[in-house]
Amino acid sequence: MNNGASELPPDLRLSHDPAPSIETRRAIGQAINEFHARTVPWDVRRFALLLHDHDERLVAGLSAVLAWQWLFVEALWVDDAWRRRGVGSVLMKRAETVAKEAGCHSAWLDSFQARDFYLGLGYGVFAELEDYPEGQTRYFLRKRLA
Repeated sequence: MNNGASELPPDLRLSHDPAPSIETRRAIGQAINEFHARTVPWDVRRFALLLHDHDERLVAGLSAVLAWQWLFVEALWVDDAWRRRGVGSVLMKRAETVAKEAGCHSAWLDSFQARDFYLGLGYGVFAELEDYPEGQTRYFLRKRLA
């Protein structure tokens, strides 16, 4: 079986890690960041918005990245008991405000379950990835903030 190793220089060894550790993923990310630092100015900041109930239980949250004048919404989660009550919209609008205050001109995200929610917030689809997961489509959406 040809695993692609025959195409590598003889002093390199290819291995397959079926469950890479956080340290491995962090090392690859750091190497990419160091490469980017040589080619584009580093401008990445992370933030989260968290909603807690009266018992201090997390009921909704958003994590995001501000990078190169773009907001990237990594994740938005709302507990089932709070869905369809405007909580997700409030988090998204607040994230957009944070981004605008930081000088961002646009926002983007991806989703395979909430396309219509994001369309309702003014986002538009710019790409689709079919069967990710199987039988569903992953949508990539963006919105101009400025």
